Amino acid sequence: MAIKIKDDGSIVANGVTYKNKAAYNARTKTKKTGNIFEGRLAKEKRAAKSSVAQGKRNQAATSKMYAAESMFTSAKNRDDAKTKPGKARSFKDAFDSATDAGKSRFMHKGKGFFTKEGAASNRDKMKTRTGEAGSMSSAKPTGPNKEKRTLSSLFKKLRNKVKKKK
Repeated sequence: MAIKIKDDGSIVANGVTYKNKAAYNARTKTKKTGNIFEGRLAKEKRAAKSSVAQGKRNQAATSKMYAAESMFTSAKNRDDAKTKPGKARSFKDAFDSATDAGKSRFMHKGKGFFTKEGAASNRDKMKTRTGEAGSMSSAKPTGPNKEKRTLSSLFKKLRNKVKKKK
């Protein structure tokens, strides 16, 4: 590397002219990354630290970009809009819109309801519903004639089973 110093004090190095020694020193200084006696662990720790700093810079830039693109004035407003549900429609509005759309069922506040047409068709289905053949024979008694579950009734059943076996 050839360095020449001219009469006016400028320095020429590798075909590039610098005004003075300070400019030359500022140009040729390279940023040293560590000591030659630095160990592997110290180098890894320094690299991890710089990586974390880079990540924080990227995160800050990303959040600024998203904030600028957002239709909300602040992050709090955006979070509130995500977590709070909108104002619930009245039952009448939900019923009318389902009726106008020709639907037989609609939802209101998480529960299912029928429109007039849906209720009528459901009533017709309930009237014509039949069970399997012979399903009534195994039906259990209900009402006042239903047998009570007591120890005496259990013993009575056991006695009857024993008598039938003999």
